[in-house]
Amino acid sequence: MKLVTALVVLASSAEAFVPAVRNAASSTTALQSTLEKPQQLTRFDRIKARYKGPITTITPEIEAEVGFSYSSFEDAVAATTYSFNRNDVVKGTVVQYDKGGCIVDIGAKASAFLPFQEASLFQEQGVSIESLLSIDDEKEFEIISDEDENGQLLVSIRRIQYRQAWDD
Repeated sequence: MKLVTALVVLASSAEAFVPAVRNAASSTTALQSTLEKPQQLTRFDRIKARYKGPITTITPEIEAEVGFSYSSFEDAVAATTYSFNRNDVVKGTVVQYDKGGCIVDIGAKASAFLPFQEASLFQEQGVSIESLLSIDDEKEFEIISDEDENGQLLVSIRRIQYRQAWDD
């Protein structure tokens, strides 16, 4: 008798839960729709997402005229290795003054940065980087850091001068 009563109660209670589950599902959907409103893109972002760049077709005649193709460029990039390590001494050229130092072209994929503090072993008060180095100066630089996320290295002249002073 207890078993029959339990089954009747269970069956009637199961029907009672079905609408509650449906209500919970619809209320969850309503809650999610209020929380997950998609951000509306600006006109610029919509145009930018659809823009595929200028369409240019490079024909074999153009490649022959130029003397260089995309495949030969890809091969040249793959064949070029940039193996700069800390404490390596490399030749470089000062190309631009920047805030706190200058930019040096060392032949890497990105230019190196020479901080003002690393520009010379002896620096007088109030001296600027422009008075220590000229644009297009070719010097030896020591690499003092690994590449950052942009591929840029930090270089130093001061450490080379310090080592030379110590050896003399």
